[in-house]
Amino acid sequence: MTEKKRRQGQRGATPKPICPKCGEYMKRCYTRSNEENKRAYVGSSWSCSSATCDYIVKDFVELDEGENVEKVKEFAEACCDQKSLKELKAALAGEADETDMEIWNLTNDQWREALEVAIIAMENGLSVDEAIKCISFS
Repeated sequence: MTEKKRRQGQRGATPKPICPKCGEYMKRCYTRSNEENKRAYVGSSWSCSSATCDYIVKDFVELDEGENVEKVKEFAEACCDQKSLKELKAALAGEADETDMEIWNLTNDQWREALEVAIIAMENGLSVDEAIKCISFS
């Protein structure tokens, strides 16, 4: 006797995560891959499918410990100490601050990544070390 092919929702299928805020199923979010010879889009996070809920879970990735990560970590810690969440989100929406980039010796991308790390840390009550695992560095 042959075994039937399982369909989604049957035993053995991986269920979608459920939003802890509102109880709705979460949907998969994708981002464009920078690497050649790979898929065009890769999964980057899960977000709540409800229009009134703003819950997001970013995928954890392994990072190479290096100089770039240390620079971003130091700047993100300073941002958490000196700025509010509202100020960080407003800064990320605008242009990169040339003064900060010059003082901290950061590129435009590193400056933005540091702000993203600081925002994730503040929104989720994480340390900068924990939040830095949520961001994929280039």
